[in-house]
This record gives sequence, structure tokens and C-alpha cells, in this order.
Amino acid sequence: MMAPRDRSQRGAALLTVLMIIAAMSVAALAVAQAVTMATQRARALDAQAQLALYAVSAEEVAKARLMSILEPLQSRLNADLPGFGEPQTIPVDGGIFTVTVRDATNCFDVNQLAKGGQGSAVQADPTAQADYLMLLESVLESGFSADIVSLVSSLTDWMDDNSVPGNGGAEDAYYLSETPSYRTSAQKLATLDELRAIRGYTPSVIAAIRPLLCALPSQAQRGTPALNINTLEEVHAPLLQLAFEGAIELNEARELILSRPQGGWGSAQDLIEDPIVTRIDPQKIKIERLGLVTSLVEVSANVSYRGHDMTMRYLFKAEPGLPISTLRRERIG
Repeated sequence: MMAPRDRSQRGAALLTVLMIIAAMSVAALAVAQAVTMATQRARALDAQAQLALYAVSAEEVAKARLMSILEPLQSRLNADLPGFGEPQTIPVDGGIFTVTVRDATNCFDVNQLAKGGQGSAVQADPTAQADYLMLLESVLESGFSADIVSLVSSLTDWMDDNSVPGNGGAEDAYYLSETPSYRTSAQKLATLDELRAIRGYTPSVIAAIRPLLCALPSQAQRGTPALNINTLEEVHAPLLQLAFEGAIELNEARELILSRPQGGWGSAQDLIEDPIVTRIDPQKIKIERLGLVTSLVEVSANVSYRGHDMTMRYLFKAEPGLPISTLRRERIG
């Protein structure tokens, strides 16, 4: 018969063994979890690295494909080209590219509102301000409470380098009173996202006008750009209206776009000969704003790889007879 002391010693030994086994189990689980997490991090880092490589590849592939499309057409794109403006998929090892191409020529460049820069004073451009005012009056209907003149002034004030606000505008004194406080940039916009920081540019205002606007880098600015009348969409009707100094109604501008012949107009003169245009004063027709050439192309490329995604947006400059150059690249999201 076992003595009580021996039984207690055996019980203590068993308890010690169980505690050691439990501790080792916990340690083993921790090691397994650490290895699993390290493996997942390594896979995620590998996927991110591969995504970055694919993003670089997407830019070069897009430039090559654009060159092959634009060169024979002499950059004369039209909305009837197959795949234009529609997502195109390109399979790659372990993933897929989804690429969408659009004509970035058809927009009002808000950076025209301020002239100068890069060493010279940035000042308001009255001609561009008048055009922008006309554009806003066409787009922002009575449902918007925004003061249109103030919208022109506040955007110009954001870019110019003086401290005197325009009519209804806002300079540093206004923004320093905000919470949190900040200052104007005193330079041209890098992207349209900056509009959110500017007085009067509410989400509803931005949503209404953004399809018509762009903020072009200095390399792309070329005075008042000509529209490509053959890639205009119905949403661009206010831009076409602006080319006629508002002498046609907005619904007439839409009608012109929707009645465009298959394959596009052969020349700007063909558009001008439309009955809607022939009835207006010829002095109102800004023929220099009507063209057939696409000089700027925007490409959105979404790359999916092993459950990870990256979306890049590229702005390309495409001039007939010259290599395509990248003006801007942005990561979206």
C-alpha cells in the first residue's frame, strides 16, 4: 500500500508535467501563429512588390498601345472606336489588368484662371475667369445655393500669390479662421482634389462641375485647348456651349453632340455648318476651340494580384509625330 506522502509526491509530479505540457503547447501555438503571420506578411509584401512592378508595366504597356492606336489615326480619336472609354482586361501571370482609356482633352483647365508661376508672380487671368463664370452659370442651376461669382474668385484666390480677395473670394485670413486652420496654396492646383479645401466648393458643387474640369500640369498647358469634337460626350455640352460664347442653349449643345455622324465630323467646319450653329452670330464662334485631335489621354489601370488590388491613373501627352510622355501618375485609394 502506497504511503500518503508518496501519493502526494506523485500527484505533484503529475501536476508539474501537465503544467510543462500546457506551457509548451502555448509556446508551440505562439510559434505557429508567429510563423503563420510572418508567412502572411511575406506573401502580402511579395504581392505588393509585384503589384508595384505590374503598375510600372501597365504604364509602359499603355503608352505602347496608345502609340499603336494614335499614330495611324494622327491622334484623331472618335467616340465610335471599339473599346474607347470601356474597361479592357489584360490577363497577367497570377492576376489581371483592367484598363480604361478616355480623352482628357475635353475639359476646362482651372489652372488657366491664374497666369504666371515658376519664378513669376501668379496673377488672375480675367479672360479665363469670364469663361469659367460662363461655364458655371451653365452647369449650376437654381438648385445650388453657391454664389457663382464667389466660386470663381475663391478658386483664383487659392492660386494667386497676393492677399487681396476677389469679389466674394477668400484669402489666408478666411482659412486661418477655420478649424483646423490652413492657408491658400499660392500656386496652381496639382489635382482637382484640392477643390475640397476651397471656400464654396461643397461636395454637391464639385460633383456637378468635376466632369467638366481638369487641373493640368504646366507641361500640358498650351493656352486655351481645343476640344476634340468627335469624342465629346453629352456631359460635355457646357464646354461646347462655351466654344460658342453661350450663343446656343445647353439643350442645343447636347443635340449637336448626340447628332454627331457615325465616325465623327470630318472637320470643325462640318460642325459649324449645322443649322443650330449657322443661325448664330459668326463672331460668337471660337473656331480655335474646336478640333479633331486628342492631345491628352487619361488611362486608369487597376491591377489585381493574389487578392490584392492597386489602381493607378496616368495622364499622357500625345502629340502627332512625337513619343507619348507621362505628365502625371497617381495612385487612387
